[in-house]
Amino acid sequence: MGYLKEILLGKKKETKKLKESYKDCAHPGSNSAAIQNSKNKGRFLKNIKNGKVNIIAEIKKASPSKGVINSNLDIEKTALIYDRFKSFICGISVLTEPLYFGGEPENVKIVKEKTLLPVLRKDFIFNETLVYESAALGTDCILLISSLLGSGKLKKLYNLACSLGMDVLVEVHGEEDLKKALDIGASFIGINNRNLRNMSVNKRLIYDFLDNARSRELSDKIIVCESAVRDVEYIKDLFLNGINTFLIGEYFMASDNLEKTLSDIELELKEGNYI
Repeated sequence: MGYLKEILLGKKKETKKLKESYKDCAHPGSNSAAIQNSKNKGRFLKNIKNGKVNIIAEIKKASPSKGVINSNLDIEKTALIYDRFKSFICGISVLTEPLYFGGEPENVKIVKEKTLLPVLRKDFIFNETLVYESAALGTDCILLISSLLGSGKLKKLYNLACSLGMDVLVEVHGEEDLKKALDIGASFIGINNRNLRNMSVNKRLIYDFLDNARSRELSDKIIVCESAVRDVEYIKDLFLNGINTFLIGEYFMASDNLEKTLSDIELELKEGNYI
């Protein structure tokens, strides 16, 4: 849990600086970028195809569990490569946390300049300032981690993001997290196979989650499988179990030839009529 504490402390310092930079504004992010976002409301979710496999392709340099994954990461080049595979890539996730993931908020703008694919800002967003900043960057969707937020705060940030024209992916790690997500009306829910406390990964976790959630009405929700997605067979099997959206980061970032990796996936998915 140590890395989470450090990240959140870093975020609090970051927020203080943001508030200072926005001191002449009515609120942080109250600019044309945020206004423009409200005009493009729902852009990320609209790009997810029903009845087909959708992959949210991630850009991240490092992670707490692996350290540096790609020391030579070229964000612009990676965005352009992802853009060539719109047959199954529905959006790009950009890690903007600097301490453990080697990201920067400005990376959202860099990616937006290189592709028309909608962008998810993946970070540890825990207050209004970071939501406003996300809108100002032109973010199409933000990540909110249910386990890091109380019910009231989750609802407040969710509603704020929606009012600014952004979609919200609510990440859950158990039944309590799911209840909070459903209580606020979340329609875009991520199931993370990674335990945030010890960083262990269990690719069967999502199956257990689906079994435990059978009694809940989730047919109108878009469920995203996060972490441990490394092969097409896993994607196909989950697709048959009702999951059609997958977030893949480390596997792509560690590839020696990203374009070939994506071409191979595209071919396999096309052969089975999954895209």
